[in-house]
Amino acid sequence: MRPFVAVIMAGGKGQRFWPLSTPERPKQFLDLSHSGQTLIQATYDRVLHLTGDPERVFVSTGRRYVDLVREQLPGIPTVNLLIEPEGRDSAPAVALAALTVHARYGDVIMGLFSSDHEIGDSDAFEATLRGAIELADAREGLVTIGIQPTRPATGYGYIEKGAEADGGFEVARFVEKPNRRTAESYLSSGRYVWNAGIFVWPTGAILDELDRHVPELMTPLRDAFHHGEIGRVFPTLTKISIDFAVMERTDRAFVVPGSFDWDDVGDWVALERLLRQHAGEHGVEASDTNTVVGRHVGMDTSGNIIYTEDPDDVIVTLGVEGLVVVKRGNTVLLVRKDRVQDIKTLLQDERLHELIDG
Repeated sequence: MRPFVAVIMAGGKGQRFWPLSTPERPKQFLDLSHSGQTLIQATYDRVLHLTGDPERVFVSTGRRYVDLVREQLPGIPTVNLLIEPEGRDSAPAVALAALTVHARYGDVIMGLFSSDHEIGDSDAFEATLRGAIELADAREGLVTIGIQPTRPATGYGYIEKGAEADGGFEVARFVEKPNRRTAESYLSSGRYVWNAGIFVWPTGAILDELDRHVPELMTPLRDAFHHGEIGRVFPTLTKISIDFAVMERTDRAFVVPGSFDWDDVGDWVALERLLRQHAGEHGVEASDTNTVVGRHVGMDTSGNIIYTEDPDDVIVTLGVEGLVVVKRGNTVLLVRKDRVQDIKTLLQDERLHELIDG
């Protein structure tokens, strides 16, 4: 079987975790669960078990995060940092990574891992990935990992399983985030898995599919890669995700279901699920009423997420429910849990930046 190379995607801004996650230090560089490791450090440890060699672990990130990557992952060789001059969504970053890995190692198996996922049961994770590697190698396929649903989640994309194929399944179709009723039907059918955004493929196969489906992206990128002009050309590339660019168009997609605990930790409500798993550890408290990191006194207070970094802070609540209360430095966020997805929109308000930055 061909060698395996891992690429960690670490260019995201993590805006829905503001004010803890900031443009200077986004969520992948934070220890959100107070476990002693940041999200990217935990990701690196997981994929290192698969590659067995730091030389075969790459990190794709933005220019402004290079120092953070070096600080938190000192074992990564400098030449393995794939620096995006400007964020253009995932397809250009994946294409650049595939070109780089293919140029150095040839047609090996490449895995793509988000730097901000929380994954439990490392043995089950590793077994699932090894199955995906074998399938990608045997079928020259583009393999994605699907998570067995445990609830009718409306915040994830889903994958419908097709015919069985060498320890996995052909992908019948990808579906976008469903409403509650549709998610319940997916859960009861047994045919659907959550799309974890973890991919495994031969470098030759993904490059072929990128050439086929997005030549407007690949033609200038290949030329820039050959002539050493990535910095000039990358910001002009088509802005598109790898899902839209390739995975939803290709006829070479497979899925391997995984039974390990997984969460993409996409917002404060997702973090609540994670924190409750660590209740009683690392200063995390959880009860039937609230999830708390830091010191808190509450009366007639329920269903809240309360988080402060400063051990000297005391947050006091009275008669509130269903809130996220976060304090970082001189900034306090109060938002209803059903509005956390709107934090990203809030950060576009110029008044906020005038107060914080000025």
